[in-house]
Amino acid sequence: MRKLATRASWNLIDQGIYSLANMFLSIVVARHVGDESFGAFAIGFLIYGIGVAVAKSASGQPLQIHHSADSIEQFREATARANGATLAMGLLGSAICLLAGLGIGGAVGHVLLALAPCLPALMVQDNFRMAFFANGQPHLAALIDVIKAVLQFGFLFALVALGWTEVGILTLSWGVAGVLSAIVGALLLRSWPRLSATGDWFRDKRDLVKYLFGMYVLGLGAAQLGQLLIPVLGSTRDSGSIRGVDTLRGPLNVLGQAALAFAVPEISRRAEMGPKARMRGMWALSIGTGLLSAFYVTVLLLIPHDVGLALLNETWDGTREVILPMGVLSVVASFTSGAGALLLGMGLARRTFRINVLKAPLLLAMLIPGTYFWGAFGAAWSMALAEIIIMPFWYWAAIRGAYGHYDHEIERDHASETSAEKAKEDNAS
Repeated sequence: MRKLATRASWNLIDQGIYSLANMFLSIVVARHVGDESFGAFAIGFLIYGIGVAVAKSASGQPLQIHHSADSIEQFREATARANGATLAMGLLGSAICLLAGLGIGGAVGHVLLALAPCLPALMVQDNFRMAFFANGQPHLAALIDVIKAVLQFGFLFALVALGWTEVGILTLSWGVAGVLSAIVGALLLRSWPRLSATGDWFRDKRDLVKYLFGMYVLGLGAAQLGQLLIPVLGSTRDSGSIRGVDTLRGPLNVLGQAALAFAVPEISRRAEMGPKARMRGMWALSIGTGLLSAFYVTVLLLIPHDVGLALLNETWDGTREVILPMGVLSVVASFTSGAGALLLGMGLARRTFRINVLKAPLLLAMLIPGTYFWGAFGAAWSMALAEIIIMPFWYWAAIRGAYGHYDHEIERDHASETSAEKAKEDNAS
């Protein structure tokens, strides 16, 4: 129990470092650039978030679900293959950023050009965090995030002191810090990304990845696509308002990501858990994170105007208008976190995929007209209402999964994984 509590604590500490570093990065950038430039930075940060989420769904989460109980040598091998796949996806994203940056120009173009050379390493760095969670070493995830934060702010404040506050240059300081942190992660785990293993990884994990990636595209991808449409359907200021409230919600991201990063590999390692134990874990996680989220959102709603201006400068006025709906979104998502963690930890990715098949069109159908007619305010309430509507579906699937109604799906996924690995061994011999 003590080891479990220690791992949980380090998960929370790491997510705190990670999320707060991102939160203060946005605050520093917001204070040194104008409203339009901060909107451009928000677009770049959103693209980074999309890249990280794609990597998690295609390599980080499969690593946690299928390799949390591996020996250290097996785990290093699996991590090398997973990070090779992540690197390949990052290089593709880098090429897209480069072409888009050259074509768009202006502040947005400068941000994309700064992001392009750093995106692959930023994605790999995040995958090393997932790897350290999976093998029970979250303190090492915290270490590489501390290194990234120290370098990030060291570079950032040096640039500000020199008077170099163009948004593209500030973005580059964050990217370079991520590159160096990824190198430290590889040294600590003694596992370097193997780009040549990309095809093997996707073949071996295809039955899991197709649902996890599909879940991202339909769920998180739909939400982030909607956010990318905000400056198109509304304005760059609307995009900055959403990014501003996301910055203030940083501690909630700490909570949600720590809960998921801790719970999924722990559930995966305990396949023998009975229905009652699964249900207790699900409710404890959901209620605990939900109540803490509700308390924090209440604090955000009470922020004085002067404090908001000090934190976000001219972005505050737009941000203040969307705190309530985005807060509702956070609270509802927190109350469903236990259900999502249980399904993923049990390897029931196809169930989470099916829920997102329902959620994605619902979200976009509400978000597009909401943004077009009411800007950031309409976009925020659209996202919140979609989360409320879909909440019962998460619990229905999780409760049925806890009581074994989907055990045949777990067996089929593991059988496919075993067959793929056996075929590879036969070919090698």
